[in-house]
Amino acid sequence: MAYKRMSRNDAYMNVANVEDDEDVIDLLEVARAILKHIKLIIFLCVVFGATGFFGTKFLIAPKYTASTSIYLTPQINDTGSLDYNSQMANSKLVTNVVNLMTQNNIMSEVAKDVGLENASSVKNCITVSNESDTEIVTVTATTEDPKLSKDIANGTVDTFIKTMQKNLNVRNIEIVDKAKLSYVPSGPNAKKNGVLAAAVGFVLGAGYAILRYLLDNRLRNKEEAEKYLGIPVFCEIPEV
Repeated sequence: MAYKRMSRNDAYMNVANVEDDEDVIDLLEVARAILKHIKLIIFLCVVFGATGFFGTKFLIAPKYTASTSIYLTPQINDTGSLDYNSQMANSKLVTNVVNLMTQNNIMSEVAKDVGLENASSVKNCITVSNESDTEIVTVTATTEDPKLSKDIANGTVDTFIKTMQKNLNVRNIEIVDKAKLSYVPSGPNAKKNGVLAAAVGFVLGAGYAILRYLLDNRLRNKEEAEKYLGIPVFCEIPEV
């Protein structure tokens, strides 16, 4: 059996007392529309996910990260305990250390030592951070060459300490942990990119299904006819 197909707009024009809540989107119908296109959605998820994973794996060069830390050591007073004034001075100095570490004079010297073109080349590879409520400053270098990352991190710290000792006579900076050579990539994360790409595929597939549902204003069965016309259906036109 088949029902006469007509647009919902035509149905609304023929019935004057259509209730206001008829324009509310039926979430159950939306879910059915998505399930109707589930094969397409799964296909898009698989294609996008695989593209994101293998594209990251084979088309994007891996990154290698190396880190080293320095510590602003406080002075020891005559009683053998930490000097409070020295600690307070170091707390204020640590912010300046973070900023001074990436100054052009330091970066230029490091660039010369590791074989990069200029200070900007080094500055783009490193991040300098301070652990909260400590006098520890960490220098992290990330490049496509694990040895270069290690050399930049260690070179930045070594050059900075020498410069501070020479120009400002600051001698309370110690290296806590030198950067080590590691051949384990720090990024990009192929699995994460694959999952994100699969999520994009799902959104596109579900969006297509919902859009088709919203744009389809036909009356497809008896239930829809009664719902949108507001009157019972007493006869059906047989399918020819």
